[in-house]
Amino acid sequence: MEFVTNDSTDPSPNLIRLSGDFERDVLPFRSQLYRYALSRTKNAADAEDLLQDTMLSAFKGYGSLRPDSHLKSWLMTIMRNIWIDGHRVASRRPVETTLDDTVDSQTTSAALATRDQRSAETRLLDADFDGDVVDAMNCLSESMRRTVFLVAVMGLDSRDAARVLGVSPGTVLTRMHRSRHALRSQLGGRHPDATRRPAA
Repeated sequence: MEFVTNDSTDPSPNLIRLSGDFERDVLPFRSQLYRYALSRTKNAADAEDLLQDTMLSAFKGYGSLRPDSHLKSWLMTIMRNIWIDGHRVASRRPVETTLDDTVDSQTTSAALATRDQRSAETRLLDADFDGDVVDAMNCLSESMRRTVFLVAVMGLDSRDAARVLGVSPGTVLTRMHRSRHALRSQLGGRHPDATRRPAA
């Protein structure tokens, strides 16, 4: 991936170095960021758009990033903020429909509803866990499920998950404790990690 500026002049040596550093440091997180984007947007096209917007925003701010910053949580926080901003804009925009749109939506709503009933998080969990764990996860509240997803599936520690979610680390720890208790209840006392599928 090569980053190009809109300037008609040759890029400066600093920009070239920054671009190389960015690619070296950030691109290894691309697949994890895509998974997080998919969990937010619930479809592949929007997830790709969110990922690209995140990468662009991260590139713009990369030069001012402190060396002691945790890169993965910084990137996920950028993505979360872009997603939230997009929802705010969309919620303020009036919905425009025509009579044709109404008729089309009535005839295709059943097909669309069944096509994507399962969330992106559930599809990702299906790859790693057996069906009982996925069903138990779906019984958790949205906030608890997102917390478990970031900590247990994405591998963030409580401090980094807190940054991404915009809550305190204590809230993450509380949600994880309650989630583990709820999952053990749902699973009849089995520990959720005991039901993880072996890597292929």
